[in-house]
Amino acid sequence: MTTQTHRTGHVISGDVTLFYRHFGNPGGTPVIILHGANYYDSADWVGIASALSHDREVVVRDARGFGQSSWSPSKSYDHEANCRDIEALLDHLGWDKAVIMGHSMGGGQAIVFASRFADRTAGLVIVDHCPGRGGGAARTGPSVNNVPVIFPTVDAARDAMSRHREKSEESRLAEILKPVEGGFVFRSRDPDFGNQVPLGNFSTPRMEITDTWDELAAVRTPILLFRAINSDRYTPEALDRMKAEFPHIDLVELETGHDVPGAAPGALAEATSEFLAGKIDAVHMIA
Repeated sequence: MTTQTHRTGHVISGDVTLFYRHFGNPGGTPVIILHGANYYDSADWVGIASALSHDREVVVRDARGFGQSSWSPSKSYDHEANCRDIEALLDHLGWDKAVIMGHSMGGGQAIVFASRFADRTAGLVIVDHCPGRGGGAARTGPSVNNVPVIFPTVDAARDAMSRHREKSEESRLAEILKPVEGGFVFRSRDPDFGNQVPLGNFSTPRMEITDTWDELAAVRTPILLFRAINSDRYTPEALDRMKAEFPHIDLVELETGHDVPGAAPGALAEATSEFLAGKIDAVHMIA
């Protein structure tokens, strides 16, 4: 997949500094991409962002605690913090609203943002995230003072990341993994990234999320959902529920594992571009 030259930048949000990659020029409705957790960051989305940015601006950020973004001193990794990060990016870029596209953990964050910040959301793209997993009711309590997981081999780490296996990935894995005694650890991810109860006192109540199925039901923008057929994110029961309760969602099923941006970048970019042109840009041009 051909990649375009892009700009990089930083924005302060709460107690962190976020790193982002900025592609394209003003045109169609802009897009913000949220990567997954285990382990992905903005570098994994350069090809997709390039493909989507031929007629619009696209931004991919490193989540707080990941990649080149700083770790939160207060261990603020809950939905409130992540939604405020997206809002800070929108304000920094001067965008009233954007399409929010999220993979895995980022899919849960995207759903919550689209539900709670409807006036800043033009559309929602979910990439192999099932409501209730990784960013929904599955993570509700404190999780601090964690130590990095040590993987005995690079292959063990790749398996844990659900990575698509290609030799061209070796340089990328070298960026992600740091050799330590006994094996390898993730180089740039806060082990406490799943913490949902920030340390310290907060003057305003935190956002309470009990069920991301309910959050998805509250979204009123057009929605595109990618399901990786060879991934374990959707049980048969969850897939049946999605089809029964959300028939308005455009569902695209891809013959891949969970690493959709690595395994099927062309299909992912093509279907997303069609969705943006047909369901998003046309509506905003009329409006």
